[in-house]
Amino acid sequence: MKIKLPFFCLTVLCHLFFHAGENISIAQSVPTYTAGVMTRSYDEKRAKALEKFEEIISKYIEERGGIRVRLKALTYPDLARAIKKGDVDFVWGYGLVVSMELGQKFPVVPIVCPTLGEDRRSLFKRMAVSTKDFAQTMNDFKGAQGSRLTYIGDEQWSFDLLTFKVWAAEKFGVKDVARLFNLKGREPAEGFFIPGVKRGAIYSLFINEADLAIVHEFEYITQEKLTPHAVRERTEIVTKINSAENFIEAPVFVRRGVNRRDVDQLVRVLIEMPNDPEGKQILLSSKISGFMKVADQDYQPVRDLIARRDGLGIK
Repeated sequence: MKIKLPFFCLTVLCHLFFHAGENISIAQSVPTYTAGVMTRSYDEKRAKALEKFEEIISKYIEERGGIRVRLKALTYPDLARAIKKGDVDFVWGYGLVVSMELGQKFPVVPIVCPTLGEDRRSLFKRMAVSTKDFAQTMNDFKGAQGSRLTYIGDEQWSFDLLTFKVWAAEKFGVKDVARLFNLKGREPAEGFFIPGVKRGAIYSLFINEADLAIVHEFEYITQEKLTPHAVRERTEIVTKINSAENFIEAPVFVRRGVNRRDVDQLVRVLIEMPNDPEGKQILLSSKISGFMKVADQDYQPVRDLIARRDGLGIK
């Protein structure tokens, strides 16, 4: 079964089917849930893609797990209101920073997270990759003034950028990198959501749009496979700020109080997807290789980094 949807929609939606809806009475044979996903905005293209993917994934989950899932795209304010009102039971945010905000503000707990690559990894570093000429300036930031720094996502929600900001503050006392660098964020809608798409942050270095890129490790791994010559000849990993710490991928949450049996069924279906031909095809189309169980404590390193940011007074 081949699925041809826009890549961005697929990656978002493959996370989306986790948002669930209302507790259904035992009298109904098939429990029905509303799965909501955080999006930047509402538009007709996304709505149509969501409807198409709902048809595919809902059928798959119902056949494998006996649960019916309905998808709902929501902006951050609407998602927050929906969680508060109990209109969604499974929640996927917008990366690690937003996920930690949701986990702190609402009665939700993580249940699974996506894995990436053939080895189905869920833990990845964040890396600084620069042009060859710019790498030497990272020793002391001399010559960095006015340079162009690129990353994926919104500045306030980019976990990649957050890791760089904490490093800059702790190493050099720079608490506002925007005063030093011209920040050139790439929106996920430009073709990059799950790390590793052709036009991710590293691509900006190839076409001279940026001097430094702060990226998800999987983007570098994938870009190196796609364009090994360009990566080798035009870029350099900035060793001094290459994070040694791995961070787990953003989770899918379940709202407290949702039927535990149904939650376990959904988790089982997701984890078994790579072993099923149809499930594997859905995953491949979305650039996700699988899912793994997670618990709240798995995200403590992420929360610790955010706490360091807040303690340092970073802008």
